[in-house]
Amino acid sequence: MRVTFVTAAALAAIFATAAAADDYPPRKPGLWEVTVHNSAIPDVTTKMCLDAETDQLFHKFSDNIRTQHCAKHDMKVTGGTVLADTSCVLGGTTVTTNSVTTFTGDGAYHVDVKMHFDPPKLGQSDMSTTQDAKWVSDCPADMKPGDLLLPHGIKINIKTIGMLKSLLHGHSDQ
Repeated sequence: MRVTFVTAAALAAIFATAAAADDYPPRKPGLWEVTVHNSAIPDVTTKMCLDAETDQLFHKFSDNIRTQHCAKHDMKVTGGTVLADTSCVLGGTTVTTNSVTTFTGDGAYHVDVKMHFDPPKLGQSDMSTTQDAKWVSDCPADMKPGDLLLPHGIKINIKTIGMLKSLLHGHSDQ
């Protein structure tokens, strides 16, 4: 249960910071390393292989999650800084986030996220995380654009997530 919560918190931090695809500064194509820091849990590092199309797909995926689960999503983009406030219901818990994303060109960004859980999860009602992302290199031969390499070696592709979602009864990938 703790690993599930840690992974969910890390993914929530990653996706809570996403803005509308057209508004977000583009990230450099290639391999990205994203590390989520939180004092209560060990760092969680993921790797993403991006090109221009899949960079937009990650933002669209996040936007779809917000559309389905979030009653509030306010965002302001000023140059290389993105401010976002959301209120979403995930698994019966209302998760309110406030985030500040600061881009350094197209090769790095830093995110500060404050989350509030109501009701609390695992005894925590508030959590602060930071996220540091940086371009590492071209994508390696074993990764293709859209691949997300999660902790414990689990690899998923953003295109596959959309396809699988569309196969579930009552869902469509729009």
